[in-house]
Amino acid sequence: MQGFRAAALAAAAIALATAAPAGASIIRAQSSLPPGESGFVSIPGVASGTGSPHLYDQQQDYIHFRYKDAELGQPGTEEDPAAGVKIVRDAFGVPSITGNTTSELWWGAGYATAQDRLFQLELFRRATTGHLSDILGKDYIPMDLEVRRDFYSPAEIDSLLGRLPASFVQRYRDYAAGINAWVSHVQTSPADMPGEFVALADPPQPFTVEDLAAIGIYLARTTPNGDGIELDAAQALRASGRQSFDTILPLRIPGQISTVPRSSGLFPSVPGRTRRQEHRALLRSARFVDSLPMPPTGDLGSEPRLTAPPASIAASLVRPIRLGGSYMAALGDRRAHRAVFFNGPELGYTAPEELYEMELHGPGLNVRGITAPGAPLVAIGHNQHVAWGLTSGLSGTNSLYAERLVPGHPHLYYFHGKVRAMSCRKETFQYRSPPTGLLNLGPPESGQQSYVLCRTVHGPVQERTSRYAYARRYATWMHEIGTIIGLSSVDTARDIADVDRSMSHVTWNENLMAADDRGNIGYWHPGLMPVRPKGWDERLPYPGDGRAEWHGYLSVARRPHAINPRQGWLTNWNNIPSQGWTTQNAPATERVEGRWFRIALFNRQIAPMAHDFSFDGLKRAVQLTGTTAEQRPLATGLLKRARHGAHGKAQVVLRRLLAWNGSYNQTDAHGTVDPGVASWQALKAEMQRLALAPLGPAGRIIGGELPNSEHVFDVSLGQAYALRRLGPASVRLAASRAFDRLSRRFGSTNPAKWRAPRAKFDWSIQGAESPAPMPFFDRGTFEQFVELAGG
Repeated sequence: MQGFRAAALAAAAIALATAAPAGASIIRAQSSLPPGESGFVSIPGVASGTGSPHLYDQQQDYIHFRYKDAELGQPGTEEDPAAGVKIVRDAFGVPSITGNTTSELWWGAGYATAQDRLFQLELFRRATTGHLSDILGKDYIPMDLEVRRDFYSPAEIDSLLGRLPASFVQRYRDYAAGINAWVSHVQTSPADMPGEFVALADPPQPFTVEDLAAIGIYLARTTPNGDGIELDAAQALRASGRQSFDTILPLRIPGQISTVPRSSGLFPSVPGRTRRQEHRALLRSARFVDSLPMPPTGDLGSEPRLTAPPASIAASLVRPIRLGGSYMAALGDRRAHRAVFFNGPELGYTAPEELYEMELHGPGLNVRGITAPGAPLVAIGHNQHVAWGLTSGLSGTNSLYAERLVPGHPHLYYFHGKVRAMSCRKETFQYRSPPTGLLNLGPPESGQQSYVLCRTVHGPVQERTSRYAYARRYATWMHEIGTIIGLSSVDTARDIADVDRSMSHVTWNENLMAADDRGNIGYWHPGLMPVRPKGWDERLPYPGDGRAEWHGYLSVARRPHAINPRQGWLTNWNNIPSQGWTTQNAPATERVEGRWFRIALFNRQIAPMAHDFSFDGLKRAVQLTGTTAEQRPLATGLLKRARHGAHGKAQVVLRRLLAWNGSYNQTDAHGTVDPGVASWQALKAEMQRLALAPLGPAGRIIGGELPNSEHVFDVSLGQAYALRRLGPASVRLAASRAFDRLSRRFGSTNPAKWRAPRAKFDWSIQGAESPAPMPFFDRGTFEQFVELAGG
């Protein structure tokens, strides 16, 4: 009931807001999109990664935390590619598209996008329809198979398009027509042809509405979250027992940091479920899991069997669309009609960036921000009255079901006591290696392979054994494309109340935060979220026989949200949305880190600003957070307690860490960082090893990973568990072991020698670009700051 009361209070707060003053506006807006707006590499520039002057022109400013103006109406050079269409590009090549009609506007948006990102559009088309192997070779067949297995046939995409209002279908048609106008142009103008098409011997082809819809559907499914880790959880449970499993992957832990303050509502993920029911559900699921055969590692559920490539090959493959996180903040003052807003989506550093910046002006629409090439809307940005941003929700919007097969019949299974037949189809995958070494691939080869892919009543079969098929149910199944309706409504929102209404239409679980020029702020954890069965543990596979079906979806009012909380600010960095939320099937185990979650450092900067915030103060908070090992400032007390009584090697490491401010950005004249950087990484690893050992295989399976490449100096689940559980004596032991590790690495027992070069980020290259090395930052790969006021 707390959630309903909070919603009513929020609605009342909006209703009390006065009408927008005449001077309501965006006071300042700044952004950065490294390495640059364009992805155009010319034919002669393939070898050197050159072409557009806007390939790399934002990288150095980004490195030094300098931002370009991103207010509406930046001056620039004008082009009029068609009647009723005007494109003005600012000093960084960002297009401002104006259309006299809505159709002309979206035609211009497609045209400008193709000018800058035509080859990336081609990669997106192939990646989201399962056709990368056609041009990149056999190693991409597993990736293509997963896409065709888990997504839709062309006929199903047409059916989804048929559910959209006619105006949105027309938007797709106009956007495609603009892209295709540029495709026609480059076919007869070699100087404007992206060099990658020639290098791959793959001439550009026109885009269909179905091609673009496939891109949007893929983004709507995969951007907010990934598939659950139920099979990993099952293996951990079976290997180490319930206690160890529940210790390393609890449904919730004390101190977990939520975006929605407790005073704004609890918003439980399974309304009405008690702790006793949770305990019984784990016992019941554990008994069921004990009877299940585990599929072979990497099995993809196909016939004949195909497995995912080994890590060494997978790491070398181009992934045109990758999952990522984001952090964002909104601070508002309704009395002064002021707000500041920040959003920084982290998608890894790709060249070109996966996001594309543009400005749109047409009937009823004036907006600037970013989208993905192929998606006709602005997903993150600002208009004249509202600024908003997105980050992955990471809640469990899918479930894995273990379907018991009829013996000897791999396509028959039991459901509600009856035999059901799977829906199966044969998919053929053509493969051809490119004729050049552009993408560092092996010797040329071509051919085709065919596989049978199946679905059950729950969804696509993703893994198999001789007795069970594992099928995944998606909450957004056949509903992904509807998200464009809600997001497009945000583009034209005039205040937070409009954003609130828009969020009832989106189906994806992508957090949205917003601020308006009246000083209102809001946060939503939206989308179709299943009401899970109380009698089964959602961290583990469900039985597919009908005993563990979902009970509909959370109503809009029960989805976590907060509007104008009393504290005056909101932040999110992929942490849990509300205090009543749980781990679910853990597509992101990092959220089980409690008070050690990375958002804690950001909150330390934001909370004190609540009653005296500023645009520049917000920028300083982002810079500090994006260049600091997030948990080092949080660990000062623990390190001091461990230092008390420390001797010898442990004392050396702990003193070094306490003398370090946590920055991995500050370097000496030789480009090396403080010895505290290496010391912190070594201590985290040793603490992780020490803390997880008593948990047996469960500790390794669930908590054994290191932080990923986007959060190098952050903590993983296992490291956060260590920080949470180890006392001073254990920290001293880990510090002593860290000393030995560091001495071996640097060949010296003198901590002054433990200086390493500033960490770099490995670019993900999606074509022929060749950007300069990028220093590592834990920050958005696009960043926007907006100040709003009511005049």
